[in-house]
Amino acid sequence: MPTHRSAESPDPVLAKAKISVAAKMDDPASAEFGDMKRAIRLNMWGRPVDTICGHVRGKNASGSDTGDRPFLYLVKEDDAYVVAGKADSAAAIAYRNICN
Repeated sequence: MPTHRSAESPDPVLAKAKISVAAKMDDPASAEFGDMKRAIRLNMWGRPVDTICGHVRGKNASGSDTGDRPFLYLVKEDDAYVVAGKADSAAAIAYRNICN
């Protein structure tokens, strides 16, 4: 039997994802989230994984806006990957392979 939540009660998994993703930012308190989507997606080995993909923006150590950065959150592992620049970084590869 599926559980349903009202729009007023926040999803604790999304809240946990926001905390984990924000912790990867230079200024966690500045993190703003957009288009977060939770779904079962296939990982690089074709296995189903409970994930949240989205974008986060915030401020870097010098206080400048980071712009939108893609992120991937693995629900079971409580692990977050924020793409910050390099297209060949582990975060960028994981995001491309799982979220796209």
